[in-house]
Amino acid sequence: MSRKLLIRLVEAEYAIIRLNVGTPIPEWLPGPGFWAVSSSREEMTLVCRAARVPTSVISSNGWRCLRIEEHFAFDIPGILSSVLQPLSAAGVGLFANSTFSTDYVFVLGSDVEKALAALKAHGHEVTL
Repeated sequence: MSRKLLIRLVEAEYAIIRLNVGTPIPEWLPGPGFWAVSSSREEMTLVCRAARVPTSVISSNGWRCLRIEEHFAFDIPGILSSVLQPLSAAGVGLFANSTFSTDYVFVLGSDVEKALAALKAHGHEVTL
C-alpha cells in the first residue's frame, strides 16, 4: 500500500493481561484511553492503561500505544500491513488491536524509538 498514514504515539503506558475464559470483566478495566477485551475458547485478553491494573494481577507491562489517527472502512486492504511491515523489518515485536474505525499497535517501551524511526523511514507521519 502506498498510502502514508498519520500515527500518534499515545502518552500512557499500557498493559496486556491474560485471564481465564469466563472470568468476569474487572471493574478497573474501563477508564480513560484505549481499553479492550478479547475472548477466545482458550483465554480472555485485556488491554488498558497500566496504571489501572492492580499489582495482584499478572500482566505484561511497559507497552506503548501507536494509534492510526485516520478513520477508514475496516475492509480497506493494506492499512494495518503498512504499519506492521516496517516494524517487523526493524525487528520490533508488537501486539495489534483493531476497532471499527482504526487500528492500535502496541510496542514495548524499550523498542519505541526504533519503532518510530522505522515508521518514519517508511513514509508515515508520526506525532507525539
